[in-house]
Amino acid sequence: MKLASFLPSLFGLLGNVGSAALGDKMAAYNTAAQTAVKAAVTKVDDGVDHLQTAFKSWEANNPVAQEAIDGTVGLLRDLGIAVPKEDVVVTHVKAAIADLAGIFVPVTSTAAVPAASTDTQAG
Repeated sequence: MKLASFLPSLFGLLGNVGSAALGDKMAAYNTAAQTAVKAAVTKVDDGVDHLQTAFKSWEANNPVAQEAIDGTVGLLRDLGIAVPKEDVVVTHVKAAIADLAGIFVPVTSTAAVPAASTDTQAG
């Protein structure tokens, strides 16, 4: 067996395994962030209001944001998953807040919808 013919298939296989592992890790980060944000909304007084504020303008000292960041890190550690740098955790928490804000926070602005024409005259 020639090594040159074997290496490309080996690298392809390792690339696929690496991509799957990375995908699993990203899914774990997303799930932990979603769970932590949901828990933060229920734990913090006026959680939905803080969720809306965090969605409109990110501030790390927002009680829901801070609780969600701490919760995400805690969940990942409890699951035995290596905790990424804080900016990665914050990115996933922001994404979870954006997802959940669409569910929990009512839309406060309405888009202008043209009125249906009632003109029945034929042109």
